[in-house]
Amino acid sequence: MENSIKVDLEGNLYFQEEKLTHDKIIEFFKKLDLEKIDDKTYQLKWQNNNQTQRINVIPEDTIFVIKDVVKENNEIKLVINDETMEKLETSTLDFQGNIPYAMVKRGRIKARFNRHAAFKLGEAILGS
Repeated sequence: MENSIKVDLEGNLYFQEEKLTHDKIIEFFKKLDLEKIDDKTYQLKWQNNNQTQRINVIPEDTIFVIKDVVKENNEIKLVINDETMEKLETSTLDFQGNIPYAMVKRGRIKARFNRHAAFKLGEAILGS
């Protein structure tokens, strides 16, 4: 789809083949209402001049990527590519091959751990 945002394996955003890097765009993206359309398509919605605007978001794998894992007070916290942090709900931890995934955003959306975060997850679980 031409007018869609693509998300690569590292969680970077692209629109019309251009990487979106501006802080204000990323901040805007974090605050939008995200709705799952099917297994590989999400839709962002926002209001502009009292009209609902929409754009599809198509992830290469997952829309959110876990970039880091931090252990605080016996809790494992996930740093997500939208720069938010959430507690890991261990019951949502899943593996596809050797790649860990967890549910984020109030348990609504699956996120993939990048290589660094997967390593840190192992350290956090094993208590290193």
